[in-house]
Amino acid sequence: MSGFLAQIIGFAGNPAVVQGFTGILTQLVGGAQGAAGGGLPALLQQLENAGLGQQVASWVGTGENHPVTPEQLSSALPQEHVESMAQQAGTTPDALLKMLAEALPHAVDHATPGGTVPEAEAPAPDLGALVGKLLGQR
Repeated sequence: MSGFLAQIIGFAGNPAVVQGFTGILTQLVGGAQGAAGGGLPALLQQLENAGLGQQVASWVGTGENHPVTPEQLSSALPQEHVESMAQQAGTTPDALLKMLAEALPHAVDHATPGGTVPEAEAPAPDLGALVGKLLGQR
């Protein structure tokens, strides 16, 4: 998995890209920023509303994380939001969706220890170590 994510990013050795992607994950999964300002609960609701309830339940739960495809995320996230995040991360929307499809299940799992979704006001989890692990850097 980590090699795959590094290949997707294509410039995993570029600290700016790694930092940008870490920031994107933190915005999506983190506390106050989150999806539409509602944090992780709002993001999970948005994904569930897009038909990804089984995946979301597996990421929050304590079992194995079910995969999600870039196409499923593209349908669940507003195109303008994806484009903005891609620009912020220094990559293309397609590459960003591939990166998110690989990393988001792990990020949500990391942010929901013991299968509990934190409140929207909860501080953002530290995802830097997780991204490094996914990239095979730590």
